[in-house]
Amino acid sequence: MWEDPAVILKRVSEQKEKVFTVIDRARDSAVRLLQDLIRIPSVNPSENFEKPLADFVAERMKDLGMEVRQMEPAKNRVSDWGQLKGRTGNRTLMFYSHLDTVPEGNPSNWIVPPFEGRVVDGRVVGRGAKDCKLGIASALMALIALRDSNVELDGNALLVTCADEETGGQLGISKMIDAGWVKADFCIYGEGVPDKLTIGAKGFCQLQITTKGKTTHTSRKELGVNAVVKMSRVITAIDGLYFKNWKPHKYVPGAPVASVNMIRGGFKENVVPDECTITVDIRFPPGVTIDSILHEVQDTLNQLKASDPYLGGIDVDFRPISVGRPVFVSPDEPIVRILGHAVNEVLKLQPVPIGMQASSDSRWIVHDAGIPTVNYSMGNESGHQPNEYVVIDQYIQNIKVYALAALMALN
Repeated sequence: MWEDPAVILKRVSEQKEKVFTVIDRARDSAVRLLQDLIRIPSVNPSENFEKPLADFVAERMKDLGMEVRQMEPAKNRVSDWGQLKGRTGNRTLMFYSHLDTVPEGNPSNWIVPPFEGRVVDGRVVGRGAKDCKLGIASALMALIALRDSNVELDGNALLVTCADEETGGQLGISKMIDAGWVKADFCIYGEGVPDKLTIGAKGFCQLQITTKGKTTHTSRKELGVNAVVKMSRVITAIDGLYFKNWKPHKYVPGAPVASVNMIRGGFKENVVPDECTITVDIRFPPGVTIDSILHEVQDTLNQLKASDPYLGGIDVDFRPISVGRPVFVSPDEPIVRILGHAVNEVLKLQPVPIGMQASSDSRWIVHDAGIPTVNYSMGNESGHQPNEYVVIDQYIQNIKVYALAALMALN
């Protein structure tokens, strides 16, 4: 039975003040660390992928005296595992963040070069600043502050930084869990927003639908069947698909939703196309299964073929290409309550436990490693956009939240 977090907070108050003083004094070092992370591109995909950044983070963990391992399941797809042992190791708190970022996009849309990590008006600007190098830097700085304060934890602190989150996590956290490396009592995922404790996320199902026709020369198009025209009828139905077999989730908001996001068809300007393929992205809350999603898509396609003579005699096929499970942990989990008290102590606000409508690779940690996980950081809405940024004052607060959460969870 866990103590009331308010009681734990009172017990570690003296240690907290020492650690917070060290964090305030280390402000410049903290900014430099975040800049260093941004200045090492870890774009997914790219030639070097995550390896240069993973090597840098591994060296910083070694500087902390952590036991460090690396995993490379594919060339340059490197993930880090680092453990700082406590007095007894009776509990383990894991900090998790991903190493990879999306591409920078058009550099002309940035106010500064995207991989320079410049400070502009109290913000550090650069690709990956918020998503997810803020989480990496905050966890590292929190552990450094605990060390420099001579505060010894009773339990173990685990820092896991992984490849491949931006494309599903199969070459990152999934591989580490399969290898038995990821074992902890609770986890803080270093991505989120200041006023929310993200305790759930939607699942996803990405699938391809293909219409098939018959080629002929444009001048005799009546002899062919245009697969692109056929697809135009399918797109309307699938993009507007209303899912029936689901119930609202108490914490993860939103209905299942389908979006037609890519299309490919035709191979020559003067040839009627015999094939067209779309890629559909479907997001759905906990309680909804992949099977029920696929059934409703198939049912919609069957109704289309039955009601539209142009579609009836020609194949309309679909196949899943990627799936991700929805995830949810109870707001009563000890790590949710501890983190809520830590946030309130630092920010003087009570964060709301709630799920997000996007998906999260926390699903691997919760479902496959069995570790209760909550996403939290002083993030914002700039991830994946030009001029991605972190407000320095908020970054320092983020470090304090993580350090205090570690004090409360591991003592």
